[in-house]
Amino acid sequence: MADLADFDASIPEDDLDSSLFGEGHPSGLPIFKAPVGAHLRNRKKVNSPSQLLTLQELVHFKASHGRWRIAKDLVGLVRRGHGSEADESYGDKLQRERGKGKSESSTYGLADFDGHPVVLYAMNWDFFAGSLGVVSGEKFQAAADLAIQRKLPFVSVYASSGVRQHENFAGLTQMTRMVEAIRHYKDRVELPHVAVLLGNVWGGVSASAVPNADMVIATSGTNYGFAGPNVIEAFEGLSVPTDSQSAEANLLDRNIDVVLSDVGEVVWYLGAILASTARPDKQHQLTTETPPLIRNVTASDQRRSFDFATVGIYGPRFDDMKGADPVPAAAPRQAHVSTDSDALVEQYQDLMTDANRVDLEFIVRYCFTEATAVYNYVQEAEFKRYPAIVGAFAKIGAQPFVIVGTQPSYQRFGDTVIKRPSNPAPEDFAFLERMLEMGERLHLPALFVTDTLGAKPTLESERRGLSRAIARSILKGIDYSEPVISVVAGALGSGGGLATTPMADHVIMLEKAMAYVAEPRSAASILYKTPNPSHDEVRITLATMRSTAKDQLDLGLIDEVIPEDPNPFVTVERLNAAIMRSYIELAQLSERKLRGRRQERIRGLRAFEITKD
Repeated sequence: MADLADFDASIPEDDLDSSLFGEGHPSGLPIFKAPVGAHLRNRKKVNSPSQLLTLQELVHFKASHGRWRIAKDLVGLVRRGHGSEADESYGDKLQRERGKGKSESSTYGLADFDGHPVVLYAMNWDFFAGSLGVVSGEKFQAAADLAIQRKLPFVSVYASSGVRQHENFAGLTQMTRMVEAIRHYKDRVELPHVAVLLGNVWGGVSASAVPNADMVIATSGTNYGFAGPNVIEAFEGLSVPTDSQSAEANLLDRNIDVVLSDVGEVVWYLGAILASTARPDKQHQLTTETPPLIRNVTASDQRRSFDFATVGIYGPRFDDMKGADPVPAAAPRQAHVSTDSDALVEQYQDLMTDANRVDLEFIVRYCFTEATAVYNYVQEAEFKRYPAIVGAFAKIGAQPFVIVGTQPSYQRFGDTVIKRPSNPAPEDFAFLERMLEMGERLHLPALFVTDTLGAKPTLESERRGLSRAIARSILKGIDYSEPVISVVAGALGSGGGLATTPMADHVIMLEKAMAYVAEPRSAASILYKTPNPSHDEVRITLATMRSTAKDQLDLGLIDEVIPEDPNPFVTVERLNAAIMRSYIELAQLSERKLRGRRQERIRGLRAFEITKD
């Protein structure tokens, strides 16, 4: 249901040159509004026909099967009382547009993204505002069939006002047709299907083809939603905040996976995704003789450092902020402990604040040979804010992995940086599910990384189905058909932490990591029935809950503890070796044996002997 009922191709798309969210953002997520004069990603007016032409040139697009046309007026819809175009039928309108040299709102054919051949389907705003009709549906199905026939990745590019009004229900049913074409493609081809928003996307296309893709990426300047601003305002009786349906807003709501600055970045990114997910041939075998990734660590590498640039949205390139002055992680606090319980409190506090610890992004960058991130992050003035759950595709040697897990954010205090743990919300767990669905279809082993005190404990999260989201994520992890390796890099707190730590095939904890049913302060508040537990109550709780990595190993709940070095590069090198060893062992098992082994492991998750009376 778009509010663009009867477009002429000559009508320009909206001028979107204000700040990221303008007056506000209704999702309940933090509002990242740029200060005066600083626009996130320099958001500008979108020109999707020009962007599409540039894209097609960059990827050497070759269109297939010429031009298809509607042979007759399907509905008989007539626009009356509009001057020279009064009483113009749909057939008349089509003929007028074709007289301008335009031919339908979509095309498809073969293309090349950095050496990776794909089938490319593209909708063009320049004809009937990219509206979806029978011809576009026919071409989408033909494109999917061609991708199946050639066994190629399928990339679909969109700029659309929604279903074409002139075709009524015949046009509406193309939504079902596109969804079925994607389902059929995914059943037959174990390669990615990526949706690219290269202009504003409204209505039927936003609610059919786009969400069913493995990944959704967009260029800055794009708007995306089912109902346009005018429709929402008419229904709610309230004005829609500026840019509240921007690509950037949808990124924070997890409706879009990655926002890129321009068409050139789209070409680079899709090439990187295809390279990072390509599986080795059957002759290739990963061995423990593969040389370690990190060598010649110098004294300057003893602590992590972070770049802080101008306010904006950055990524998915890992090096897109080069030139900023690096800020080091805060130096270790001077411990003043007299008992083991005091030492545990210090360890717990370090898990929450020590930016020198290994996290998911650090593992992806330095534990793997090549990697492609599936996330952006927001740079505020003194805060580097990541999505609570992020993902990536990365390789050790030629073997690709899908990587998902919780990712801390980082805050600058003068000349140092401290860590801020993540708290996943329902939409974050939904992202995890989608990453795993793609990884499973591509037959990739999965690596989970956890560092969280727990899921986001807000009433809004509860209303959006937090419990169900956690339960589904736990099921998705233990039901994954390929080898699963879990790494607890920091805190594993509550069910939110367990949802990103499948107790499946091999569970690793870093030496100073901790696991708890509730983070210690919350646990103490429950045990002592007070909202504000004292330091001693927290200390006693932590000392008696057996939360350390060694405790979990002694209890038989995990498989391995990795010693931590003050130098995080040394720690991640050890982690690299552990991941390789466990994957090589698990890769020898058939899916049936893997599932059987996993089931026995989960059925045997107990820390105490149990006897029947």
